[in-house]
Amino acid sequence: MQPLKRFQSFLLLALLITSPLVVRADITVALTKGFVKKFKDKATVPTTFQVDKHHNKPNPIGGGSDDGDVHIAGRDSVVKLPMVAEIINGKRESDTFDFLMGMSAGQSIPLVGVCRLWFEHPGNEDQIMGQTVPVPGNTNPDHIFEFHPVAKFGNFDCLDSFLPIADQSNEFRGHPADKAFASYEQRPGTITQSNTAIMIMSNKAGFNYTDFEMRLTGNPKDVGDGFIVLADVFMPGAAANADPLTQEPRRMIFVKGSKPADKVATMSKGGKLHVLGIPRVNLNEVFAVANGLQGHDEYSEGGLPYEMIIVALLKD
Repeated sequence: MQPLKRFQSFLLLALLITSPLVVRADITVALTKGFVKKFKDKATVPTTFQVDKHHNKPNPIGGGSDDGDVHIAGRDSVVKLPMVAEIINGKRESDTFDFLMGMSAGQSIPLVGVCRLWFEHPGNEDQIMGQTVPVPGNTNPDHIFEFHPVAKFGNFDCLDSFLPIADQSNEFRGHPADKAFASYEQRPGTITQSNTAIMIMSNKAGFNYTDFEMRLTGNPKDVGDGFIVLADVFMPGAAANADPLTQEPRRMIFVKGSKPADKVATMSKGGKLHVLGIPRVNLNEVFAVANGLQGHDEYSEGGLPYEMIIVALLKD
């Protein structure tokens, strides 16, 4: 039996043995160690994406879930999990959207998207990387993985969508930082491993887009496809001596070629930015916790390590 098939069979058996025969609040996603190791310090994943379902128009721009995104449900050649790809600021990406509307169901296209693992729409079944992914029946199937935001769709560069999400009358700002980060800091999570896989267990998460101020506690690090920097988190406009909203500095992820990345590349420790961001699981911490690396055990007894993808620079 091939190693991947052995891993899937072993993991399926383990999950069946340990899972009660009822709908559970906690869902497990299993990732191969090779995937986590390769992408734990990257902003994006390049792949071939098979488009199955997509919005016929971008989301409206307003409050709540009216975030201006375009949802595309499909399957890919690298991640091999149930997933959606999301183009932010859909109205700005009119050429990309027109091309999408001309695609047929099941058509494949090269895609580069931000690697985003988050328990926003987990459903009630465990998800195992490499297992056959069913054809999604709608634009928002149960999923834990997203390409969000999309950076490149076929030949269309989507990096110019990494701007404030706005139309002529409305601007989408996301959730207030104090409420959102209080939720992120208390996210439950358990991380375990086998010989070939890392398992992350958590439950449904809220607070997607968030409006906050970040203050750099170090210098940005170039990771090839983006920049990573540690920063404390505050309410926008907070006093210089205000207490951070996070227990410790959190990683901030910038996609190279976007306006936010161009800005942070010029900054150093002590600088600050008012930003719009979305959370994702911090795979660097997941990898470290799973392997018992010294200094990375704060999540070993529960808690979901996270970081923020910066999608836009905001004005005060």
